[in-house]
Amino acid sequence: MEEEELSENQQETMDMKPFDFAHLPEMIFCNIIEYLDLYDVGRFDNALLDRNARYSYLEALKIRQVEVECNRFWNRTLKKGILNWLILRNIWVTSWENNAVDNTQIMTIANVLPQSHTYNMSRCDYITDAGIIALANGLPRLQSLNIRGCDKITDAGIIALVTGLRQLQSLYIRGCDKITDAGIQALATGCPPLQSLYIGSCYITDEAIKVLATGLRRLQSLDIGYCHKITDEGIKAVANGCPQLQSLNISCCNKITDEAMTALASRLHQMRSLDISYCNSITDAGIIAVATSCPQLKYLNIGRCNKITDAGIKALASDCPQLQSLDICCCYNITDAGREIAKRMNVCRAI
Repeated sequence: MEEEELSENQQETMDMKPFDFAHLPEMIFCNIIEYLDLYDVGRFDNALLDRNARYSYLEALKIRQVEVECNRFWNRTLKKGILNWLILRNIWVTSWENNAVDNTQIMTIANVLPQSHTYNMSRCDYITDAGIIALANGLPRLQSLNIRGCDKITDAGIIALVTGLRQLQSLYIRGCDKITDAGIQALATGCPPLQSLYIGSCYITDEAIKVLATGLRRLQSLDIGYCHKITDEGIKAVANGCPQLQSLNISCCNKITDEAMTALASRLHQMRSLDISYCNSITDAGIIAVATSCPQLKYLNIGRCNKITDAGIKALASDCPQLQSLDICCCYNITDAGREIAKRMNVCRAI
């Protein structure tokens, strides 16, 4: 009897016609969605926006955190007002990009999500110091903040961060071009837990870097690329004051020379990642100093460093056994012989 019933059930299953997922009864739909993880949200955006089901859909997901980024799902949900829906229901949004929020929404977030540890608001042009001040006052547990490209933020916003975010360990403010030495000096004196700092394309000088090197002894990663006023003096201060530094980006800092490279090599033997692209004053001497003293180096970008020759490549091949990525794009004084050495190292990203 059981075999007959099983056979009938199998036959019914085989006879079922294909159906549109979005036309499932709402209760069944929500039961299915409940078991999906957050990465499936974007895949089901049509189901979310059709049949007026978006509220039950998000409720069924039981979302506790979600990233809102610039993709097809983000663009459609923005138009439908779902971002405001997320905020008002205390859903933990960890990332907003490309003008997804303004100061008013940031203030709401700061009031309802005090448990947040990480936040990404990169390229949100509507955010000003007022929004940052609200964030600093409302999210005291924040450990990581990305406000890259929020170009209305000034030193006043950074000083507010220092006052309110005592646990901050990672800060990304690259491209915030209204931030000056005063803001960086405030960070250096008020945020000693900082381990990662990305301040490229900010209008800062050696004076800020010297204070930074004195105050941020735990710093492991530093990006000051495109800070054109930085000289060897600033880099020597970093070498002396940041003993745990493993990653440094000084791309397009044209005033930096071999003197800075020698200082880095003499102090920071644990260096793993170094970007000196477009630093046209650095020569083979600087590269040889790094190669011989930083055996743990894994990533090196010397693109458009036109004073580096085959001698520098030979030193890297000989003394950097852990090198995994080498960018020598547009290094016109590296000959075919040097490029062949680089190819044999099997690490080149661009030749």
